[in-house]
Amino acid sequence: MMKDPVFSLHTPTGVQNILTADRPTHTRQRRLLSHAFSEKALREQEAIIQRYVKRLMEQLALRSGEGPQDVVRWFNFTTYDLIRDLSFGEQFGCLENGEYDPFVQSIKDISKELTMIQMFKYYELLGLRRFFMPKAIAGTRAQNMQRVIQTVDRRVKSKTNRKDFLHYILAAMETDKGMSRAEMDVNTFSLSIAGSESSATLLCGFVFYTLTHPTVYQKLVTEVREAFQSEDQIVMANVHHLTYLNAVLQECLRVYPPVAVTLPRVVPEGGEVIDGGYVPAGTTVGVNHFACYHDQRNFYRPNEFLPERWMPGAEDETSLFSHDQRNCLQPFSLGPRNCLGKNLAWAEIRLITVHLIYLFDMELDRSVGDRWTERQKVFGFWDKPPLLVHLMPKHKTTM
Repeated sequence: MMKDPVFSLHTPTGVQNILTADRPTHTRQRRLLSHAFSEKALREQEAIIQRYVKRLMEQLALRSGEGPQDVVRWFNFTTYDLIRDLSFGEQFGCLENGEYDPFVQSIKDISKELTMIQMFKYYELLGLRRFFMPKAIAGTRAQNMQRVIQTVDRRVKSKTNRKDFLHYILAAMETDKGMSRAEMDVNTFSLSIAGSESSATLLCGFVFYTLTHPTVYQKLVTEVREAFQSEDQIVMANVHHLTYLNAVLQECLRVYPPVAVTLPRVVPEGGEVIDGGYVPAGTTVGVNHFACYHDQRNFYRPNEFLPERWMPGAEDETSLFSHDQRNCLQPFSLGPRNCLGKNLAWAEIRLITVHLIYLFDMELDRSVGDRWTERQKVFGFWDKPPLLVHLMPKHKTTM
């Protein structure tokens, strides 16, 4: 089933990118971008990823004596700086300066603008949007598109051999299967948002849910600190096998999916049979992540944070979780349009969470309470309030 054109997120310039493209265009673009997100490329980029992870830890340690830190900001600084460096080979300085770059600062407004445009399209009122779109968010995508074009210009002119994401695209531009410059711009624009906001959101969910569940937090501390004798041992090859950490992260993705909305498709001509029932052509269909993951038909005690449902043995007939429909958890989507950056996301999330648990004792500030997620709204992404955390260094970070 093709993407529903009513809800398709058109790019600021109207050129198709990997998120909005028709099938042939998507296949061509994904083939080019897949090299940048391969396991081989990821291993080559580990030193860059580690540099940003360690700089985050240094900043948190340096500022820990100043009082509780808003980790929403610090995670956004880190994931954004990282994806932009991996894309362009430039350092943007959010993490270094502790301040938002104009691009990342406007992501919240971009999400709101996109959501409102979808609603105007659905009700066939696009011509009236200028009368109803709040001035604070109108045009934010176009402004950020210009920032991206300027950044891509600098990267193209640099003539570097560094194997960042654009290296693989530029290498194919002279062929008939390459990307046009306009396609390069819109794909870079989307990767800069999707590659930073979703990872930062999961990291925030990890901190909130572990710190509001002391037993979970203590189990994590035990697993991580027994697994590593020094910070230098915390590398990509050593973090993927931490059983309880993986269970906690899976449960965070279930209760607080970074993409909590429906990604709509449209039923083609002739209609389709879905779950035993006929659905006529032209019907908008999709799976809402949040609703699916919180349905008691899919998960035992769905509104509770229970990482044990992802532990070995949880599928046994005697387990409380034996009837959980684990395969319905698809936070990165699935099929030919699944998340291209899944491997990168897992690498940076595991490295950051393990470093945090190893280097700091953490405690939520009293002002946060236990209802942080309940105060949030969704505009494509979660609109997150501050998440204040007290951090007490346990080990000195290594350079």
